[in-house]
Amino acid sequence: MRRPPPRLASALAPLALSAGLLLITPVPAHATALPGPGFPARYTAPYVETWHSGASLTEARRATGLEYFTLAFVISDGGCHGAFDGTVPVTDPGWEVALNQLRSDGGDVIASFGGGAGTELAQVCDSVDALKTAYRRVIDRLNLTALDFDIEGFALDDTTANDRRARALADLQHEYAAAGRPLSVHYTLPANPDGLSTQSLRLLRNAKDRGLDVSVVNIMTMDYGPDLNMGRIATTAADGLHDQMAQIWPEKSAAELWAMQGNTPMIGVNDATNEVFSTKDAHTLADFANAKGITLLSFWAVGRDRACADEGTLAGSCSGTAQEPGEFSHLFSRPQPRSRPRPHPAPEPRSPYCLGPLGNPLSPVCAERPTNGGTATAPAADGSAVWASRAVRDSGCASGWDQPAVWCDGRATP
Repeated sequence: MRRPPPRLASALAPLALSAGLLLITPVPAHATALPGPGFPARYTAPYVETWHSGASLTEARRATGLEYFTLAFVISDGGCHGAFDGTVPVTDPGWEVALNQLRSDGGDVIASFGGGAGTELAQVCDSVDALKTAYRRVIDRLNLTALDFDIEGFALDDTTANDRRARALADLQHEYAAAGRPLSVHYTLPANPDGLSTQSLRLLRNAKDRGLDVSVVNIMTMDYGPDLNMGRIATTAADGLHDQMAQIWPEKSAAELWAMQGNTPMIGVNDATNEVFSTKDAHTLADFANAKGITLLSFWAVGRDRACADEGTLAGSCSGTAQEPGEFSHLFSRPQPRSRPRPHPAPEPRSPYCLGPLGNPLSPVCAERPTNGGTATAPAADGSAVWASRAVRDSGCASGWDQPAVWCDGRATP
């Protein structure tokens, strides 16, 4: 995936290193970020540009309502050390604060390595052990359980680096598993209208041969070249990928292969400016992904999820297509399936609080106890919660397993 032209600091990094200046100091591989909750069976994790400050992650959470994001990109700082955008240390306090806040709110991140600009670590670390150390430093510092590798352009043809990466990641998966920690690996690869290129398929076969457990194959459904129906082509590329994956992982069922897929368009005007991924295309892709059981929906990028002043503009800060602010985030958000309801013992039955006039929307009420005891089950389809077979509609309070809001007449009394 593309990004704006590198900042001056990025352009000067190799020169500064060659002059003996140390731009980024490696840090001990101990975690300072809070552990995250991990990821559900289906989720949306659009890309957040790390060449902005960590506050951009907090703003993305506030603006979109999404809980999961992909950090773009961790690349070489000029040597065998990873940094955000190649210039911002992964120890950056602003990013640490933003990540901890997101995880405290129940969200999590994937760190994406590589991208359309910059150099992925496997291309500069000259041994499997050195590469493992570089990856581990980022994993431990950010307390990651999921990594994404956006491999495109000339990097796809670097078979030596691709093999080194697969071997290092396979080793790390086994080492983290032995310590009781999961490590999911995603590959994000450029797509044709009918699936992956020969180079991308070669990369995936090599990963499997090296014992790497690939969790998600995420296709970049963008920048094809000719005028195409972008929503429909995103689905034909996914269909083609499904057939190709069946050749690499024949032991997996059709449903399991769909669950290994991700799909990432570039919203709005693409780099090939004749291609425009519209909100209508987003509807098409979201419906397809939910019907097929595709695990990951993403898009490039959160910072573009707003209209430009002039439609048809290619820009890094807006989509160039007609939309409301955050509309693509909303269209791609995934409904989380409920787990099977489990009975919960109700608190001691006591009279509810009456905390507002009946029907007054300015006086939301959260009563603390059920009126008649019993057991609580999961909310019904209409949003009500059931207490001892009696449904009481929740008036908007986040009451968890406590009694839902109760509207009543009269003043508040304990």
